[in-house]
Amino acid sequence: MFGDPTGTVKLPEGFDIMTYRRVLLTAAATSLMLAACNQKPAAPVTGAPIASLPLAEAAPPPEVVAPAADQLPPAPPIRRVATAPRPVYSYIDAAYELGDAFADSPPDYTIDYDGERPWVWRSGGGEYRVVEQTPYGIREYFYRGDSDYPFLIRDTDYSYAYDDGALVEVFDSYGRPYRNYGPTQIDYASRYLNRARRLYYAALHEQRQAAYAANWREHRDVVLAPQRQWAAEQQRNDDWRRWREQRATQPQFQTRQVSFDRERAQRQAYAARLAPVIAAAAPPRREPGRQAQAQAQAQAQAQAQRQVQEAARAQAQAQRQAQIATAARSGPDQQRAAQQLAAQAGARDEGRRQQAQAQAQAQAEVQARAQQRAEAQAQRIQNQAGRQRAEQAQAARAERERQQGQAHEQQALQAQAKAQRDVARQQAERATADRAAHAQQQAQAQARDQQRAQAQAQRAQAQREQAQRGQAQQAQAAHERRQQAAQAQAQARDQQRAQAAQQRDAARQQAQQAQGREQQQAQRAAERQQAQAARQQAQQAQAQQRQEAQAAAEHGRQAAARAQQAQAERQQAQQAQAQQREQAQAARQQAQQAQAQQRQQAQAAAEHARQAAAHAQQAARGQGGGKPPPKDKDHPEK
Repeated sequence: MFGDPTGTVKLPEGFDIMTYRRVLLTAAATSLMLAACNQKPAAPVTGAPIASLPLAEAAPPPEVVAPAADQLPPAPPIRRVATAPRPVYSYIDAAYELGDAFADSPPDYTIDYDGERPWVWRSGGGEYRVVEQTPYGIREYFYRGDSDYPFLIRDTDYSYAYDDGALVEVFDSYGRPYRNYGPTQIDYASRYLNRARRLYYAALHEQRQAAYAANWREHRDVVLAPQRQWAAEQQRNDDWRRWREQRATQPQFQTRQVSFDRERAQRQAYAARLAPVIAAAAPPRREPGRQAQAQAQAQAQAQAQRQVQEAARAQAQAQRQAQIATAARSGPDQQRAAQQLAAQAGARDEGRRQQAQAQAQAQAEVQARAQQRAEAQAQRIQNQAGRQRAEQAQAARAERERQQGQAHEQQALQAQAKAQRDVARQQAERATADRAAHAQQQAQAQARDQQRAQAQAQRAQAQREQAQRGQAQQAQAAHERRQQAAQAQAQARDQQRAQAAQQRDAARQQAQQAQGREQQQAQRAAERQQAQAARQQAQQAQAQQRQEAQAAAEHGRQAAARAQQAQAERQQAQQAQAQQREQAQAARQQAQQAQAQQRQQAQAAAEHARQAAAHAQQAARGQGGGKPPPKDKDHPEK
């Protein structure tokens, strides 16, 4: 874990993390739907977590730390919200619940991110936690299963809550809201969010690698310490505890808690199974480098100085012993002088010893400062080498990402083209279906209109036939009345014939002829009237049929005006019925007129017959005796 201070991951142009996220979610959803077809009752899970790789037991390489907050690349100012869309403690509590579900299990895998190797945990529900080491401790990133934005980022001092990429709240190291955060925290929140999105992309798309067991053994307590601190704060913080008690009654939380309980049990069993592997893993390798060389050089210099000081002390001691021996061979005065010299030499030696000790301490401090400077220089050299490696790795990753981006772009373009073709085909099919349905509806409407027109024509025809039958019945009645009148006239002529046989015969013949002519004329007039009426009715019926046919055709062409056309047809039918009623009334009037005319003609014929009979009687009376009656010019004798 632990990478280059300036390394970043660049996304291909035209694409963002959500594009790939949707693709993965779609594939995952498809797999879940296929798997759901053959579900069995769930059993306790005792195997490895879903995304875990076996731990590497070899000695890990030297660790590279991630850059501190002020060493991260500057980011655009983050958007802040005045009112959080969720309860304030829901963010930090969700992070605590996720960390509690991961328990003390080692990371699932790691990735090479600009020379650093951040640790990644993934839950069965798709939530992620990413942990990286910084010069001041660990930094944690928490992600929900439906977003590439983190909902919480925690460093050694603060926790930053996010909602849809906006800063919602800042918490202190204990998990309490920190209302007095300033520009520094806002700047760090922006840089953290920028790095978090790229870490998430790398966690999903970079090559997964096994985490080293020795590294986890060395940093496990550091990773678990914030979780323990949060757990203790929950017991002390009334607001946080009330939020947890309130949320415990929600069905959604209960379902999520069941999933996390299953995850925790699985990971605890997994961690217990890996405990011997972690304990037996080889320790991390330490590169000597310039730091070790500087330390060895400082130790050699200190050893040389100690040897010089010891040689100087030995030479001074030898000189003092020689002076004491010379004084001992002399007299008492010389011996006292020698003793004084020895005491003075001892005092000088003690002063020199104390001075040497002070010089040694000062030299040790100088060496310690030199060693610290050497270590700092070595660390800077190591960081510079790490940055160079990170830059090279970043360039290689950028090239891979560019190639992957091109491949994804081509796949996306192909998928987009296929989707467009599918949409166009579906639209064409819908348009065809709509046209067919519309045509069917028009055909059905035309059929209904034709049926209505036919029904109206049939009703009109029935009405015309009924009117014709009424006219025929009226004509038959008139004919019968004429026959009755003729019979009455015949009886009258029979009576007159009894009085004057010849005149009666002549009058009868004249009356019959006149009546025959009149009847023929009346019949011909009636037939002409009937024929004229029939022709007019036929013409009107034909005209009405043509109008109805034209109306039906016009209605078929203009489906939108069917209601108006139907109204027009009803009006035409009403007009036709009114016209038929008027025609029937006219026919009745004509029949009545014909009957009146026939009665007048019959009366005139009867009157003519009476006048003829009267003339005959007068003529018979005027001539008297055996004079024959005058000859009838109209009836000469045979």
